[in-house]
Amino acid sequence: MKQFALSISAALTLFLGSTLWAQAADTLPVMDGKEIVATVNEEPITLEEFNQALYELHGRGDVGDVKKTAKVDYEAPLTRLINTKLILLEAKNIGLDELPIYQQRIGEFSRQGLGALLLEKQTKDLKADQKLVDQLYKEAVKEYHVKSMKLESEEIAKKLAKDIDSGQNFDTVITKAIADGTAKGTAEAEFFKQKDMLPQINQALAKMKTGEVSPVIPIPGGFVIMKLIGVRYPDDPQARQQAEASVLKRQKEEAKRNYIESLQKKYAKIDKELLKSVDYEAKEPGLEKMLQDKRPLATIEGEEPITVGDIAAQLQKKFFHGVEQAMGKGKVNQQKEDLLYKIITTRVLLKEAMLQGIDKTDVFKNTVEDYKTSLLFGAFVEKVILPDIHVDEKDIKQYYQEHIASYSSPPMIRIQSLVFADKDQATQVLQKLKTGTDFKWLTAHAEGLLDQKTEGLLKFDGKLLLMTTLPEDLQKALAGSKAGDFQIYTDAKGHSYVLSIEEIIAPVPQELADVSDDIKEKVFKVKLQQSLDDWVAKLKQYYPVKIYIENLADLAK
Repeated sequence: MKQFALSISAALTLFLGSTLWAQAADTLPVMDGKEIVATVNEEPITLEEFNQALYELHGRGDVGDVKKTAKVDYEAPLTRLINTKLILLEAKNIGLDELPIYQQRIGEFSRQGLGALLLEKQTKDLKADQKLVDQLYKEAVKEYHVKSMKLESEEIAKKLAKDIDSGQNFDTVITKAIADGTAKGTAEAEFFKQKDMLPQINQALAKMKTGEVSPVIPIPGGFVIMKLIGVRYPDDPQARQQAEASVLKRQKEEAKRNYIESLQKKYAKIDKELLKSVDYEAKEPGLEKMLQDKRPLATIEGEEPITVGDIAAQLQKKFFHGVEQAMGKGKVNQQKEDLLYKIITTRVLLKEAMLQGIDKTDVFKNTVEDYKTSLLFGAFVEKVILPDIHVDEKDIKQYYQEHIASYSSPPMIRIQSLVFADKDQATQVLQKLKTGTDFKWLTAHAEGLLDQKTEGLLKFDGKLLLMTTLPEDLQKALAGSKAGDFQIYTDAKGHSYVLSIEEIIAPVPQELADVSDDIKEKVFKVKLQQSLDDWVAKLKQYYPVKIYIENLADLAK
């Protein structure tokens, strides 16, 4: 179900159960040449894996920076590694890693990953063309310095334009037009960002030289006449960074396209005549029978050819149930060339990546291992955990009642205040209020009142305020108050406030039906977390866990 469709990363994030700690060791054990911090059923968790998990959890730029940070959660990443390892062991034990779909997805990911790494290798040293960066940057920050007037009447706009063309001074014309109400604007020049201007104004200004006056330009609600005073390019580091990233992205995309084309020319030969002649929409023999057509549309050196039947199979996948509706409209045949080139691209990239040994690099191996972990963990959640998790109306209602504050509008309060530096004076005024003295009268006559402009005072001027925006100690002091009450509140600076509570608006709960979907998802996550925790506790009875350091902070030394 949609509301239960958590990503694997989300499930992993939830998954931080408890862990048993072993006696600290003077030195970490070494297995296969690597220091280890723990074992699960004698399978190691290396110090390198722990450092990477620590880095990912705290989001620092460098693992070393994480170690130097004073407040670092060292236990959580190791706990996650251990718990994940427990789940993976059980997943393998019940054969989830042998499922055909699992193997198929790993194969697909590996092929795509090899191609992606090969393309990344071709572009990793590319630098953005600074001429293009400067051009894009200037377009992004360019500002026109102009004087302008807006007119509602086209007739008047054309008359003023004619006056200016005949030699009258622009400043004189605009000043007079604004003064007599025929134009809106200012005689002072203003800066306008090019990117914020209407296209027709941009087009006019782009053709103008400094000092020139524009023709009459139609705009929504009227007409504009402008005089260009100048152009400037303000310094904007963020805009330059964006321009550089945009140019580099385009250069990389172009480099990748060129590289793919070179590999296609190097390894593939396409029978263009056959490709053109094959009609996948023909009633005879029909798409189904064409699946068996072995005629090669393209050959790749050292590999099986790409046949008419291969493209037929891809067309069936692409259109799925809609293939019948697409027949006879040209939509199916329109896809054949794109699908052929996609297959060729995948194969030539894979071929070249293998020749260059990218499949033997640590980057590729680690990427595939990470994907295997996510996939297998997800398979366990899907096959073992989710079938036993059910959220019914009773669960939703119970959660709603227990968290009603989260699904209610915040309480609001209206307060008037008198503020004193002396608490005794505030107490005396409070007593007067309680015996019936008018609050407004005291505002004008009470002794010792602080000026409301005094720095650091809280402002209570009778406007509705969210209770949650008030200081926590004041919220506690106001708890249980009702309209008409008076009380004293002293802040951290020693100012004593005599508060007149004029109105309190209680929270209003949302209808359960309106928040049911949100609650269902939250309850599901709670149950998923509990189920994962239960499984971890159960699996620890079968897969021994050993941890070789008691104080994880020692790892940072």
